[in-house]
Amino acid sequence: MDVDHLQDRQYWALNRAANIIGRVTDAYRPIGISEPLDRSNRFIQLRAAFSRADGNFARSIGYGVAIWRGMFDGSYTRVGDYLVQDRDIWFIAEQQCLLPILCVRTNRVISITRQTTPSTGTSINTVNADSMITVISQWPASILGTGSEGKSPTGLPGDTTIAKSMALVPSIHGQTILPTDIVTDDLGINSVVVAAELTNLGWRLIIRQVTT
Repeated sequence: MDVDHLQDRQYWALNRAANIIGRVTDAYRPIGISEPLDRSNRFIQLRAAFSRADGNFARSIGYGVAIWRGMFDGSYTRVGDYLVQDRDIWFIAEQQCLLPILCVRTNRVISITRQTTPSTGTSINTVNADSMITVISQWPASILGTGSEGKSPTGLPGDTTIAKSMALVPSIHGQTILPTDIVTDDLGINSVVVAAELTNLGWRLIIRQVTT
């Protein structure tokens, strides 16, 4: 069995289908740790379509679903590339031989920083900017609610619970994300990384919103 030939035929078929049902899509290949969607990172324009992870186009995507199946010519793409259709942005999470191409649809743009020296305060606003280093900057990511809540660190009777979320982001930047790193999204919301797991689909982070 010629696996390379089979893979080529699969991508050819995906390309044919995308040319019929897909839309024009810009593909970006990040370089470095900052702004993966900078225009200089755009390397190709192709047609692409996206469906549920099971490949079913007959049913809509529901709430809290980040993983989609990509239908496009994977000969030109690789894991970590971003695909942009108007305002919709995906990154390629998995592109294994002879298997469906899995993509993550993003809904936020995040930056991650790390404090390099201890802070004497308990609020993120007390951290000296000179003690912070940038881990990644302006990366589209998927942030989903986990349905779990945490307790306020003050422990006062009137305190509200603090929501936890899960963030999915590519790992091709080569940076290691650690617990206690600070995540800031495009809405200006600050969160702290509670747990960081490097999976075969990229980084999966559990983050907790920081209250000040």
